[in-house]
Amino acid sequence: MMPHEPLFVIGAPRSGNTLTRRVFMASGQIYIPPETYVFGEILSRWPKWRGLTWREKVFLACAYFDRHPHRDDFEVGSFTPLWQRLEQAPKAAQTVHRFYDELYAFLAVEHGFTTARWGDKTPWNTTYLKNIVKAYPNAYYLYLKRDGVDAVASQVKAGMRSIRDSGQRWIDANNACLKYLKSARRAPLSVSYEELVQEPEAVFRRIFDWAGLEFDVEYLTRVPAKLADVGRHAHHEAVTRPITPASIGLGRRTLTSEQMSELPPGFYEMMQKLSYGAK
Repeated sequence: MMPHEPLFVIGAPRSGNTLTRRVFMASGQIYIPPETYVFGEILSRWPKWRGLTWREKVFLACAYFDRHPHRDDFEVGSFTPLWQRLEQAPKAAQTVHRFYDELYAFLAVEHGFTTARWGDKTPWNTTYLKNIVKAYPNAYYLYLKRDGVDAVASQVKAGMRSIRDSGQRWIDANNACLKYLKSARRAPLSVSYEELVQEPEAVFRRIFDWAGLEFDVEYLTRVPAKLADVGRHAHHEAVTRPITPASIGLGRRTLTSEQMSELPPGFYEMMQKLSYGAK
């Protein structure tokens, strides 16, 4: 059984989450699946399922993944074997933690990994970060920050959201991290996207040391064979290329003054809070 001390890579979309996943996975010491999307939603609903049997709970939880619009990103034939295995859990182990330990173990094997440690890097987790920190107070939380203008430009370029919605998503994600990570028992590690791509060896060495993992510079260039969603989406294309700081300043190079005027209220206040300065 996997330990109950997972590693969560959190932050706003387009902040280096997938790149960090790739480097972690290259080490072979931790398994991080494609974005799970419904991780936090299941955690928030689990207490409301008190009246259900264990069999019904795990059936519903598996269905959340099996019926999600992005379920093909997992490149898993069926979640039925997972449900069948979970059904056999002894009474004392029938918890949401057991569900997630078994889920990540199942996905790891499906993708050719045998490591006994798991993590998650879904940006949407910031929406449920209060629930996640409450359920996993001893977890490792790696908070990735990025210049908001660049993060917005990257979201827009990827066709994810409008300027205003991208800006609001960036504000909300960072607000959640600043607010709820204070409750974590283990000190979170905060790293900026800019330092991640400018000094990858030094920064990833620091990240691995904090996470209790062994680091090798080879991990920065090694691309794991089965990253599933990375090969399925164009906005992940750069993840398999050499790490480069070329996208720093992307937003100010590509967004027009008219587009910049569409950024939501509170955007530049958050920029200053994260030490990215004013306009």
